This record gives sequence, C-alpha cells and structure tokens, in this order.
Amino acid sequence: MRLVDRYPEVGLDGLLQSLVPPPRFHAATFATYRPDPRYPSQTLAKERLRRWVKDRPQGFFRPKLPGPQGLYLDGGFGVGKTHLLVAAYWEAPPPKAFLTFEELTYTLGLLGLREGAKRFAAMRYLFLDEFELDDPGNAQMITHFLALTMDKGLRVATTSNTPPGALGEGRFNADQFRHQIQGLARRFAVERIEGEDFRHRHPERLPVPLSDAELLALYREDPRRKTLDDFPSLLAHLCTLHPIRYRYLLEGVEVIYLRGLEAIPDQNDALRFVHFVDQVYNLKVALRASGAPLQELFPEDYRHGAFAKKYGRALSRLAELLG
Repeated sequence: MRLVDRYPEVGLDGLLQSLVPPPRFHAATFATYRPDPRYPSQTLAKERLRRWVKDRPQGFFRPKLPGPQGLYLDGGFGVGKTHLLVAAYWEAPPPKAFLTFEELTYTLGLLGLREGAKRFAAMRYLFLDEFELDDPGNAQMITHFLALTMDKGLRVATTSNTPPGALGEGRFNADQFRHQIQGLARRFAVERIEGEDFRHRHPERLPVPLSDAELLALYREDPRRKTLDDFPSLLAHLCTLHPIRYRYLLEGVEVIYLRGLEAIPDQNDALRFVHFVDQVYNLKVALRASGAPLQELFPEDYRHGAFAKKYGRALSRLAELLG
C-alpha cells in the first residue's frame, strides 16, 4: 500500500465531529505533566491554566470575566504546551472544541466567517493549538473571528511559538496589519513557558536513517498495516493535497516506510512535509526511513529563517519517531 495512491476527501461534517485532541495526547492531563524543576515557568503555566479553566463564568448568559478572555501559551517546541492545552480541554465543561489553527482556518473557509463564528460562539471553550499567522488573509479573518466569538463570551486558550505581538513577522508585511495584530494580542494574557525540548534531541545526536536494504527487509517482516513510498514521490503527492487532508491520508495506517530521504530544496515543499510530520506524530503512527541524515533535510537558511521553530519542531519529532 502507498500513501501516494490515496486521495482522501474531507467533508464539513467530518471536521465538525472531530474537534478533539489527537491520539498522542489522549492521556495528557495536569497530573501527568512533569514540569522541569530548572524552569519554574512550567509549573507556573500549569497552575495558571488550571485556574483559568476553573475560574469560569456561571449561568446561561456566560458574562465576560474582567481582563483578557484568552490565555496564550508562548514557548519553544518540546516544553509541553500542547500537553497543557489538552489537559485544560479535558477539565473544561462542554460545549468545547480542540483543533489546530490550520483546521480552524479551513473550517471557517468551508462555513464562512459569519456561520463559523456563530457555531463557535455557542461554545464555552475553544482550545487552539499552534497559533500562527502566515499570510494577511488569515490575519484579517482570525481577527474578525475572535471579535465575533470572544465578545460573546467564548474563552480561548492557544499555544504558539511566537509572542502575539510578533505574529506574522518575517512571513508577510505585518506592519500593514499592526493594528489588527495588536488588537488580537490584547485579547490574551500571555504565559511564557521556558525550557528545553523534553525530547532532548540535538543535531549531532539525531538517529541515522536505515539503508534501503534494511528498510525493505523491515517492511517485508512488519505485520502491521503499513505503507511504502519513495520520499520524492510523497513530497510531490503532498503538493496535490490541502494540508488539512494529511490527517485523513493516514487513516488506518499503523506504520509508514519512507525510502530515500533527501534535502528538500523548495521551502513550500519543506513546510508541507513539516505539517505531514506533525500529523504522523499526533496520530501516533510509527515511521521508518532510509536515505540522508535528518540534519540534511532542511537547508540551513530555512532552519534559521522565519519558520525556524517549525523546522526545529519537525526535526525533534522526527528524531523521536525514528529513534
């Protein structure tokens, strides 16, 4: 079976029924979060988010509490932001939703801004993972969406690798949308989480991919539901699909075999692969690969550019998946 032979369709009903945390985080609770004692901000963020969920308005009309309606978890990859966000989701009362920023923008595109805002405003909580602004269209849409929902009492908690006031920098001419971005930032109390990647992966210690012969031998012996694809063919296939479909591309798959990892010279292809890795990781799909070392996948100028934290997260997750 090959991933490149799959063309999953994503319907609105399916999207609206799957607004829950991904499988990797089903056991993520406040009790299972282990703060690093070297970084007190991790414990502080845990307690702040826990209080934020418990300190909720009562009654049908859900009047707004004083201060920002939202909580913004800002920090590097691997410090437990998503774990904490999921933990808060489990403790929050319904109606509620958990989704990534990418899933939210896609859902609003299908529903339309007004209808989408109406549906989410009827909820009590929205938990939004990986908040980011990659283009001015998203900046305007999300600014309006949050105004239409949070002004009606929706409480929003989100994670990001970028402080709210710096959203969009290096990705589009954010100065033209500074007013919207500043207005968006005022809706959130920022909780900065310091720390190291809990996976403790460093480029000099990244796992070495297999040889093609080793990969094929493992593939033949593996009894799980599996796929085998050439890496360049997979990249080309990802170009034909909206990133929202990558999650559904993996339905029913237990382990992915990728043959021939190589440097990705096009940044658009590289970002698509980053999103693909996120889905593989979140869905707890196993991964085996042959080819070039992981540190050669993304050119150095990408790893130090506007999307540096995305590439760092992808390498960290790849290291765990392949290790």
